[in-house]
Amino acid sequence: MSERPLTLTELYAKGRENLGKIGAQRAFPPDSNTQAAVQANRKFLDSLFIEPHYFDPVESDTSIALFGAKLGTPVFCSAISRTNWMSDADLVDIARGLAKAGSMLVLGIGGSEVMQSCIDTGVPVVKMVKPYRNTELIHQKVHDAESRGCVAIGMDIDHFYGSFRDGRSERADTFGPQPTNEIKQLISETKLPFIIKGVLSITDARKAAEIGATGVEVSNHGWSPLDFSVPAMIALPKVVEVVGGRLIVLVDSGFKTGNDVFKALAFGARGAGFASSILLAHAAGGAEGVEQFINFITAELKRTMTVTGCPTLAAINRSLIVPMPGLVV
Repeated sequence: MSERPLTLTELYAKGRENLGKIGAQRAFPPDSNTQAAVQANRKFLDSLFIEPHYFDPVESDTSIALFGAKLGTPVFCSAISRTNWMSDADLVDIARGLAKAGSMLVLGIGGSEVMQSCIDTGVPVVKMVKPYRNTELIHQKVHDAESRGCVAIGMDIDHFYGSFRDGRSERADTFGPQPTNEIKQLISETKLPFIIKGVLSITDARKAAEIGATGVEVSNHGWSPLDFSVPAMIALPKVVEVVGGRLIVLVDSGFKTGNDVFKALAFGARGAGFASSILLAHAAGGAEGVEQFINFITAELKRTMTVTGCPTLAAINRSLIVPMPGLVV
């Protein structure tokens, strides 16, 4: 007789337990970082309620097309790189789980071989290139991603000074600010859709549209670039208002549940990204754990779509969100 499938809570617990066994504690910011944006994002999400429509029930479909790829869910894996406790094989294992769940993988720092191995699993792969000070390296990585079959390319412009921990920047000698004209030139050199990640303002959203980006990702990188950056869900509706009709808007940072995804879509995002949760799911059960996690989040999203009368993702809208009395959204 097979074991009972893990619940989502059990999946997280097992992931933390397994990481602890190998001495790998999930990286959290030190005491010098307040995680103010992360905490505020969570508080804001928890103050938004969903209005159910129980009459005239519908069958709901969570499928979506992003960057030419057909996905079974708007839930994707935000940019991940190989951590110090992982191997390249682990990244490929994550890709395999995402492929089975009909999701999408965004890769951060990493070489050509592991990127190709991830693509070979069948998962749609987006390559997020860091803002290296060595601009030639940026161009090489963009062209490499295009030649290997990535569905899109991007740059996380918010990471230009690396992470900030305990009063100092990490890898500030490797990453640096990119002139707008340089990014525009980069976009013009590729036929792939180009995503600007780290957009938290109307100004940057408009600039991304002006230089030819295909999409933007509303993200504060969790906490690392700027401890008090605008929470992603606070920035999201403003970004959607100014560029949502022209660009694909994605969002990440601090999402935990399918209902969180529903709220993000109601605010105008096309997809919502998870990273730390996926790493925990992989630590718990490898590719199968990743597949289970995506399916858990998608199943809750589908359930909520059904009870709000939304047959498709496009039917989700702000009228279904009821904010806490006194809260302006």
